[in-house]
Amino acid sequence: MFGSLRAHYLIFTFFLCLFAQPVWSTTALGLENECEHETSCQLDGRSYQVKTPSHWDGKSPLPVLMHFHGWGRTGRNVLNNPRITRATDNHGFLLVAPDGLGKSWDFWGKTSRDTPFAQAILKDLKAKWPIDENKVYLSGFSYGSAMAWRLACESGQEFAGLLAIAGTLWQQEAIECQGGPIKVTHVHGLKDNVMSLPRGNDDNPLKGIELWRRTNECQLEPDAVEKINIFTCHHWTGCNSGKETSICLHNYGHMIPKGWLDIAFSQIIEKE
Repeated sequence: MFGSLRAHYLIFTFFLCLFAQPVWSTTALGLENECEHETSCQLDGRSYQVKTPSHWDGKSPLPVLMHFHGWGRTGRNVLNNPRITRATDNHGFLLVAPDGLGKSWDFWGKTSRDTPFAQAILKDLKAKWPIDENKVYLSGFSYGSAMAWRLACESGQEFAGLLAIAGTLWQQEAIECQGGPIKVTHVHGLKDNVMSLPRGNDDNPLKGIELWRRTNECQLEPDAVEKINIFTCHHWTGCNSGKETSICLHNYGHMIPKGWLDIAFSQIIEKE
């Protein structure tokens, strides 16, 4: 179902980059791990990065945010981005950032080498850290957001929710998500011309989240619209699946908006 997406995504060759200073914290860990912060976790010839929250006591179960980096970047860039790390630290999350082969992600083909890699990371995390298996969330930016969509579509039952930033799957009408319903909140800039939001023939930005509206068995129109800072958030709260679905739009371009992950955590996580 994903094979026809390949040609569309190959036209994107340039992405805006966010530059940030490293934000590291020290913590007395209750577990001895061979990888964290400055050291990559090695797994079957590949790698991923991890950052624990600064106030973790070293033993309490940790909620997890698995965030996929943008095209041309690495998991280390994720750990160095305060727009991500401040939110995960504030909310006490273990931040996990896989490294894509060739600094990219395989989300458009019929099969993906990266979905089994992400699933292997989950298994590895459980062996290394005391994670809360009911609170494992997906996220990503740009190409990484599309990868998070792909993983949620295939394996949604393994994750508590999707917090996606500026990247979707195209040709959504041809996709059926075998992973079933999942809570979703997606943010996208209306002026994004790098990975523009799919709008359909009627130029409707809400079509950008059509796959999740359909998968989560939501009504056609959102039942709530909320203005939060620079964002206009459209919410489907009465979905038959019970999985709330949201898209937050802003009038800027291709970026991780400052403060958005904090808002997303509040919307999708703290309502539990």
